Amino acid sequence: MNRESNGNAGRSAREGRGGRRRGRGPLTIVLIVICAGVFAVSAYMLIDYYWKGHEAEAAFEELRPPDDGDDDTGASDGTGGDSKYAKRQAHYLKLQGKNSDIVGWLRVFGTDVNYPVMQTPSDQDYYLHRDFKKNQSAFGTLYASANSDIAKPSDVTIIYGHMMKNGSMFGGLKEYTSLSYMKKHRRIRFDTLSEERLYEVFCVFTESVNTGKPSEFKYYQASDFADEAEWGEFISKAKTLQLYDTGVSAAYGDELLALSTCEYSHADGRLVVLAKRVGQGES
Repeated sequence: MNRESNGNAGRSAREGRGGRRRGRGPLTIVLIVICAGVFAVSAYMLIDYYWKGHEAEAAFEELRPPDDGDDDTGASDGTGGDSKYAKRQAHYLKLQGKNSDIVGWLRVFGTDVNYPVMQTPSDQDYYLHRDFKKNQSAFGTLYASANSDIAKPSDVTIIYGHMMKNGSMFGGLKEYTSLSYMKKHRRIRFDTLSEERLYEVFCVFTESVNTGKPSEFKYYQASDFADEAEWGEFISKAKTLQLYDTGVSAAYGDELLALSTCEYSHADGRLVVLAKRVGQGES
């Protein structure tokens, strides 16, 4: 009798526990379904993002000029003839026939930054979410400030691009927060449709924009300086905000190039890589 009673009691306990488990079953299933749904949607969005990034890069790859190596030491004097620039220039002019908004090609040596640069003075941000063919694209295309005179050029030429998570466009510029990285990637080439221009990074800074504060450094409004004092004020503000001392300085009269992208450590943040033109007149 005792063994039978104990057996019945054990079965009752197991059934009771099983019953409680069965009672939680629907809720558990619902939670599992919700989690699975969230995971599936997140996975789809992630895959879709990187797939579109792959497609965007493939499209830019078709536009890229003949590969002349990842070495800035072989830069030409930009005078034509059989120079490397002349071959690239011929390619750029063909691209201009496909889209007259192209004003040049930007390459940061040793990085993945190797893209066309567009400019639409009447609508500066036109290429913020458009590709070279003017189709909608989350990756956009690099573009110059409407205030920048590319041909002249302006005292400061500003080029904008997205800080993409997959490292494309200006996504790689986040590495410039490291001094050691900057030292290995300090040279930049910006080819216009008429000449080759080489630059050296001398300042990297971050700033919040659209703050409404008088102290905000509105570097994005820069174009030509009225005099040396105005130039000095611009450089002083940039140096005040710099992430580190590069050991490189700029002098009044230097042509400047600013690469600007988003920076997410603070609201409306911007990361700017500032470079000066070098090698003018060298062959």
